[in-house]
Amino acid sequence: MGTMSATEVQYGRRKGLSRACSAGRPLENEQPASLFPKGIDVRQMTLLPKAEWERIQNNLNTLDKEANRICAEKREKEALHQRSKEVVKHWTNTIAGQRQLRLKAKQEREEKEEEEKKQIDLDEVEYQAEKRRQAIEIAKTKLYCQNDKVKTFHGALVLTEAIKERRAQIELRKKIEASRKKQDDDQLKRKFEEDTIKDQQKACQRLMERKQNADDVLQQIKEHQHELELLKEQDRKEGAEIQRLTRLHELEMRKFHEMNQKGKEENMKNYLSYLEDRNFLKALEKQNQEAEDEKIRLFILAKKKMAQLKLNKEIEMERDMQNNRDNIGALLSAQMKEKLDTEDTSIANAIALLEEKAQREFREKEEKLKADLKSIADHRIAMIKKKEDEAKEEKIKGLQTLYAMKQAEQVFMFHEQEKVKRQEEESKKTQQVHIKQMAERRCKSIEEKNAALKYERENEEVHALEEEKFQEYAKHVIDAVIDSGGDPSPLVKAAHAGYGGGRGPVYAERGGIRPSYKVKDSSGVELPTYQCSTTQQIKEIYDPCDINQSRKKLGFTW
Repeated sequence: MGTMSATEVQYGRRKGLSRACSAGRPLENEQPASLFPKGIDVRQMTLLPKAEWERIQNNLNTLDKEANRICAEKREKEALHQRSKEVVKHWTNTIAGQRQLRLKAKQEREEKEEEEKKQIDLDEVEYQAEKRRQAIEIAKTKLYCQNDKVKTFHGALVLTEAIKERRAQIELRKKIEASRKKQDDDQLKRKFEEDTIKDQQKACQRLMERKQNADDVLQQIKEHQHELELLKEQDRKEGAEIQRLTRLHELEMRKFHEMNQKGKEENMKNYLSYLEDRNFLKALEKQNQEAEDEKIRLFILAKKKMAQLKLNKEIEMERDMQNNRDNIGALLSAQMKEKLDTEDTSIANAIALLEEKAQREFREKEEKLKADLKSIADHRIAMIKKKEDEAKEEKIKGLQTLYAMKQAEQVFMFHEQEKVKRQEEESKKTQQVHIKQMAERRCKSIEEKNAALKYERENEEVHALEEEKFQEYAKHVIDAVIDSGGDPSPLVKAAHAGYGGGRGPVYAERGGIRPSYKVKDSSGVELPTYQCSTTQQIKEIYDPCDINQSRKKLGFTW
């Protein structure tokens, strides 16, 4: 459909030919083949004006245009909202802008304070490290100066000096006795006692100093032991924390599996409930359909019964009318006999009218009964069709609901699978972190052991170096004492090789330590270093060098 050029038919009327058309152009019934297909009669077509055509198109596309208009308005509002947000985002004279400025200033202030605190912490760490280093240096100096071996050697040196002084005093006393034989013996005795008291006081003072040094060393040993106990306690706490985190992770995983299982059970319950409700609705609908069919059947039976009653009533009425007619006919025949022949015609006409009226009423009743039956049948067909349409719609709705539930279940399962994957990845990451921590801890323990071994080796080297320096120092002191004419035996005894203060042989594998060997009883007396012939005999008995001697001792003769 559309408008036509030149000659066109509007509203079923034709226009006259224009002069240009009369000059040789075809008439309107001679349409060219390029405009309409062959066999189309233009006179059977209805042409609409453009405004009417646009109105019909607008009525047909009203919903699409309204939806497009709403979508366009929504997009325009969203674009305007985004543009407004972009414009307002950098404003500083708004509440949000001022809040952002305050937050930014607060963040910068906090960062500056944090940097200052970090610098203060670094300074404090450096200061504490310097203090620890100074304390360690002082402790090392004290420990070296208060070493048992050095103190023993110094004690031996003091003893040597005391012996030397004592010998000098003896010689001096002999000279005084030789030169002053006549002096009072009491004065010499008193002087001797005073000298003895002074020597005892000096010895007591040296003993107190040694005791104080021993107490300091014991205190340092206790501090080292306390530090080791703190380190062990820290390792134990870390192990307990790791075990707690592992148990917590296992508990979370168990809870997650339980929640997943409960969700599946709840979904299954909901689905079974949905199936029960759907079966119940189907049964209820079937029951309602059967009740409706029963009502329609009873209604039809009642209609049929009423029609039969009406039919019987009409037949009875017809019978009565026929009897009346017969009676009337008999009466009329009797009267006709009595009346004139002119009355016969009027009576016949009256009878014909009555019969025609009765037949017309009978036909009207039959037509009314047929119309009622037809309306009942139409109503029944319409109700059946309506029920079928409702059943189809209900079935379509049920299928749509089932499809939506399946889609929701698929989305839920997809999310659950993603969640399980994320949790597996997180557990793998946590496991990798734990493995990494275990490897780092193992490497740390190995490094600590290597550091301890290295420290022991360095300590042995230091001890060896100290022993070498000590031997040089002792040799120099002994030579000086010999040159001065003193008794070097206490110094030689104190300057023997090895450190540790024991009487046993030097243990070269452990840096030249000289251990102490004590008896195996409650006395704790240290064993002597000398050996006699009895000791050698007992050693030969229990540690023989000749296998034949052992065989003879055990009684073997082969």
